[in-house]
This record gives sequence, structure tokens and C-alpha cells, in this order.
Amino acid sequence: MKRFEVTTKIGSLSVTYKKKKKVLVCLNGAGLLPSYENFSLILEKLPPTIGYLTIDFPNTGRSPIHDQSGKNLDNLVDAVYEVLEELAISEYILCVHSLSGILACKLMNKSIKCQALVAIEPTTKKVMFADFSENPYPEMEEQMGLIDEYGPELYFKNLTQATFSSETNEEIWEIMQEKGLELEKQNPGFQISGEITEEVFENVSIEAHIPVFIFCQAYREKEYRESEYWTSNTKLILGGNHHYLQWSESEKIAAIIRELSE
Repeated sequence: MKRFEVTTKIGSLSVTYKKKKKVLVCLNGAGLLPSYENFSLILEKLPPTIGYLTIDFPNTGRSPIHDQSGKNLDNLVDAVYEVLEELAISEYILCVHSLSGILACKLMNKSIKCQALVAIEPTTKKVMFADFSENPYPEMEEQMGLIDEYGPELYFKNLTQATFSSETNEEIWEIMQEKGLELEKQNPGFQISGEITEEVFENVSIEAHIPVFIFCQAYREKEYRESEYWTSNTKLILGGNHHYLQWSESEKIAAIIRELSE
């Protein structure tokens, strides 16, 4: 496993790469989490024959600071594709969390072959642009209650503490806090990430020959059956009780990736 930076049109991206013919590409949702640690519980369960690539987006994880003003989701998709080209990856399985779901839909239309998509509570247009004056999910209230009670940072700290070894947990928070301090020093017009508009979701579809596995909490089943991720080749795997299913459901996710790579 090697860690290095790849230069792209939107800035240098920190990547963690284990080279093999079969490669799992892992992409984060929003937030400052380092992507390698975010997916580490899955990666450590993979057989030695499967390689992996985790990419930190600009201003997150181990990637350097780079203003994303004037950038959009298409620019981020192109940057991820630049990394795949730079590393001469010819085929891959894609594993994405949350906001990277919509990035995945666009990335899979490019010419490097995506063998399958494993999407962990990917963002849908319905929720991204929902009117939250009324909670679309009464089931979410318990989670939101905990977040309100502890505050978002403490809620998340409790979650990572319960998930990772103390060493990994410490590293995650050190990286995120350092990045947070760097970002606070930037000029007022600084943009952490590119813009995502409603138009981005227009004409988004996944070709039916690509197997799609969606991991989600049970209460979101209907949302995904009606979403841009649903094709005749989509399977839903229900479970977990928070948004970070790459942590709580890592064994199930790794099992599917092992099957796909056989």
C-alpha cells in the first residue's frame, strides 16, 4: 500500500493505493474524513488478490487546501477519472458513500469499465432537494434527537470511538481537526467543495448491465426503489441504524465485494 498525491485540474488529491489487477475504488461523502480510514473496515476484510484505491477530495482528509470556487460536480468526476487514468486502472469495482453516489452515476458513463457499484446510502435527488420543514422520515427523528442532544461533533465522536481502534480514531480526529483549522484561515470567498445543483441530477441513469448493490437503513427502502439508482439489476441490502454503514455493515459489504471479484 502506498500513499501519494495525484495532480488534477481541481488540485492535488491524496490517494492510498494498493495495486492489483482487480481494484476497489472508494469515494467519501461530504465531510473532512480521510477516505482510507473511512473504508478501512471493509478494506481489511478483502482477500490479498483485491487491490484498492481511496481518494481524498480537495480540502478533505490528507488532500491539500485548494479553493473550489467556480468548480462543480462534473469537475470532481473528471478529477477522479484523471486519477484512474494516471494509475492505468482498466477496470474497477466502485464503492461510494452518500454524496459520492451521484458522482458514481456520472463516473460510470466514462470509458474505463466499472464492473459493479456498491453504494452506501447514496444521496438521491429526492432527499438532496427535499423540503425539510417536514421531516420526510419520522424514523430519522431518533437519530436527529441524538445529534441534537450531543451536538453533531460529539455524536460523531461517539460513533467513531465505538467503531475504530483508539489509534485509528485518534488519527481520524487529528487529520480532521488539522484540516478544519486550515480551512478556518481561508479568505471569506473560499469554497470547500464544488457546487451541486438540481440540474446535476437530470438525465442521470445507470446502465442496467452494471450490478448495483445499495446498503441502506430499512426506512429508506422506498426512496431507493424510486431513485436514480434503481435498475433491473439493483439489489437492496437493509440494515444498520445510522448513515455510516461502511462501519456497521462492513462484513456484509466486504462479502459482496469478494463475490464480485471471484
